Amino acid sequence: MKILPQSLGSRLFLLYAAVLLMALGTGLFLFYRYHLYQRLEDVQATATVLTDVMARTIQESVIIGDYDTVKRMLETVVSQTPFDRAAFIDLSGATILVGAEGQTRGYVPPWLLELLADRLFDVNRVIAAGGQDYGVLRLSFDIATAAEELWGLTKAALGLALASLLLGLTVVRILLMRWLTNLSDLKALEERIRVGELDAQAQLTQDAPLEIRQAIEMVNRTAASLRNQFGQRIDALMDALVQHKNALDQTAIVSEIDGQGRISVVNDLYCDTVGVAREQAVGQAMRSGDAPFLPPDGVWRGDVCTVRGDGSPLWLSRTVVPIYDSARAIEKWICIDVDISAQKQAEEDLRTAYRESQELAKRHLKAILDAVGEGVVIADRNGVILDVNRATVEIFAADRAALVGASLNDLVVSRAAAATAATVASLTGPPPAAAVAGADADGAVAPPTGDASMAGRSHEEVGRRGDGALFPIELALGDLNAVGIPQVIGIIRDITERKKYEETLQLAKEMAEAGSRAKSDFLTTISHEIRTPMNGVLGMLTLLEYEALAPDLRDKVLVARQSAEALLRILDDVLDFSKLEAGRIDIEPEPCDPEAVCESVVHLLRAKAEDKGLTLTSRMLPSVPPLIVADPARLRQILLNLVGNAIKFTSSGYVAVRARRGADLPDGRFMMEFEIEDTGIGISPEAERTLFQRFTQADSTITRRFGGTGLGLAICKDLCRLMGGTIRVDSAPGQGSVFTFTIACRAADSTTVLTVAAVNTGTALPPSLPHSLPHSLPMSPPAPPPGGANGVPSADPALPPLRVLVVDDNEVNRNVAAAMLTRVGHSVAFATNGIEAVDAVMQQPFDLVLMDLQMPEMDGLMATQRIRQMPPPQGTLPIVAFTAHASSGTWATCAEVGMDALATKPVRPKLLFAAMAEAMEKAATRPLAPVPAPTAPDAVLEGLPPH
Repeated sequence: MKILPQSLGSRLFLLYAAVLLMALGTGLFLFYRYHLYQRLEDVQATATVLTDVMARTIQESVIIGDYDTVKRMLETVVSQTPFDRAAFIDLSGATILVGAEGQTRGYVPPWLLELLADRLFDVNRVIAAGGQDYGVLRLSFDIATAAEELWGLTKAALGLALASLLLGLTVVRILLMRWLTNLSDLKALEERIRVGELDAQAQLTQDAPLEIRQAIEMVNRTAASLRNQFGQRIDALMDALVQHKNALDQTAIVSEIDGQGRISVVNDLYCDTVGVAREQAVGQAMRSGDAPFLPPDGVWRGDVCTVRGDGSPLWLSRTVVPIYDSARAIEKWICIDVDISAQKQAEEDLRTAYRESQELAKRHLKAILDAVGEGVVIADRNGVILDVNRATVEIFAADRAALVGASLNDLVVSRAAAATAATVASLTGPPPAAAVAGADADGAVAPPTGDASMAGRSHEEVGRRGDGALFPIELALGDLNAVGIPQVIGIIRDITERKKYEETLQLAKEMAEAGSRAKSDFLTTISHEIRTPMNGVLGMLTLLEYEALAPDLRDKVLVARQSAEALLRILDDVLDFSKLEAGRIDIEPEPCDPEAVCESVVHLLRAKAEDKGLTLTSRMLPSVPPLIVADPARLRQILLNLVGNAIKFTSSGYVAVRARRGADLPDGRFMMEFEIEDTGIGISPEAERTLFQRFTQADSTITRRFGGTGLGLAICKDLCRLMGGTIRVDSAPGQGSVFTFTIACRAADSTTVLTVAAVNTGTALPPSLPHSLPHSLPMSPPAPPPGGANGVPSADPALPPLRVLVVDDNEVNRNVAAAMLTRVGHSVAFATNGIEAVDAVMQQPFDLVLMDLQMPEMDGLMATQRIRQMPPPQGTLPIVAFTAHASSGTWATCAEVGMDALATKPVRPKLLFAAMAEAMEKAATRPLAPVPAPTAPDAVLEGLPPH
């Protein structure tokens, strides 16, 4: 909100009036205040004097009690003094009152009356004589009269102040209007300049104040300076405009069109380009081709085609700009054209060249596609064939005209055709209306199930020739969207001959695999058939060593036993070789202690090393974890082979086994590295290249000197590969060898894993390691005869005499087991199959059963299940599996049907007795509930060869 007036004169007048009013008000207030207080002081002083005089005057009258005289004296005081009331009050309370409270005769402001009443008090004087009080004299002021006097004085002062204010304002207003007349002339100066009087100046009066004179003179100087600058700018703009016009005339065709659409002005370039004289162009309608050009309401840009004066076409890039008058109506148009005829001709030449190049490219592509030996089909987004090459015509035995326009589904008729059609749609975008459907060989329509991931990949389909014959093809689809063409290209290959060749190869492969399986089955069968009599040979030789023999006979028995073990090791190598070749060996990782595995191998082979005077040691570096997850049986097999070879080929010095943790693998596992170092005969560099091949040794003399088949290292290499590692050798002739192999493993979370130290301590193998000992494990030297000098056997100290039922369909195995058991004081009964075993258990009391797995009529698993279904004590009878097959899968099946332990063939007395002790211990805590039958025991034993 604006409070002050807009004009300078009014503001100065208002300022002067406010200042003058404040000055007069302040003076009036000070005058009034002074006069009021001065008046009050005079009245108070007068009242004091009058009171003293009046008190002395009436003192005698009061003493003598002349109250009439007192009353007359009081009336005199009231009538001639500023008091309006007077009273005498004696000691008895009697009062003589004269006068009444005064009243104002005119208007007096109440605030003035209240002010005087607050400041003028009644005057009291005690009348006393001779020390005795006679009464009190009280005089009251006439406040109304005093207020009237003061208010009259105030009104007179206000009137004088208002008169002075009006006179001063009038004088100031007249002077301001005269002085500010010079400023009003500036408005007239603006109007004169606006109408074009550029040299006009503001005029000054003679009595103009200095400040106004200086301001107007400054305005005149500024106006003159601006006039000069404006003139210079106008001249510069005119020069630039002329230059721009000249430049525009040199580069553009400029014409001016009036309000009727006719040409009014043209430049020289217009005449030269169009080929007409200026007089002919002016007044003519602007044209665009054959029709008149209608100027637009706003700015317009575009290309137009018109004709020259000679009739030739003229292409122009035109820009039309409207020019408005002061009323914002279009007065005329400025038309600016650029000759683009050469550009248009170049574009037309390019289009012609492009069409010719396209035709040439099509012909070249046609020739190239026809030269390709494979069929090429180009289809649109709906799968309609647009073109085919010569090879496609030959493959499908149909005319090109019959193929072009047909659907891909007419050529590709397999169940995958729907996926092919959907792939075509996915490559070129969604079809416009109906989805592309595929049809099977019977013509049934199938919904699209394709995937864009099929693009660029070859897949086999079934094609249909022109005569309706079906044949195999290979189809690969490609996307042409990458080059801006919404089409699909298909490469078709007739694979009839290839399919025939593949069928021939598949048949040959199956025959070769059948032959390999037959060979492996044959080797396995032969190995197990030979192992059965070898079990009898080794068992009997072991028993002979416990007899009191002459030294020469004991040596002969020892040689026979060692020869039998060597033959058994050869059979084991052949069996492992056949399994590796057939891919029947599985790696079964489980927690194991690497140090215990190495110590078990060293323990088993230490006697052999000491016989040759060798030092055999084992050392684990600190980086080796206490437990790893690996296949302990295969690890032990590799170590036994390598350490056994090192002892075999070393005549003096030492054999050392070391292990360390190797590099970490990305999947969280790490490599365990084992070294077997010896001081043996060494290996030549030539022999190292073929050392790990099958049936190969360093030279031909090794077989004659040390024996062997040459399969051990090849088996070690295959086992290392299966366990994710490698094997290598560093050696030199006469300087010993260092065999290094690695396996991939991870640290185990479990705690305790029993080791094969049980072989030498008599402790039974844990169920998780029933396959820990290979069949060709060397036999420990027999213990001294358990009886006295005459060799009379006594019971095994770990077991009391037991009644044992031996169940085996092989008489040799039964006799060997019986001989070992009876030697230590056990009694033995026989059964040849599972049915006899079940009957024997039901009819006779036994303490333990040795149960073979594979037997005629009823196998050991079924017999064990039948026994476990019996009530106690038969149902809790200890049963030991007695088999030549020691794998984790076999033991899992045995444990599932309720067997307590596992004893492997060939029979080792200590292992047999340890298994029997373990079974007896388990039977003591066996639950009474029957054990359920296994899911498919026959399937577990189906692949096991006869023993």
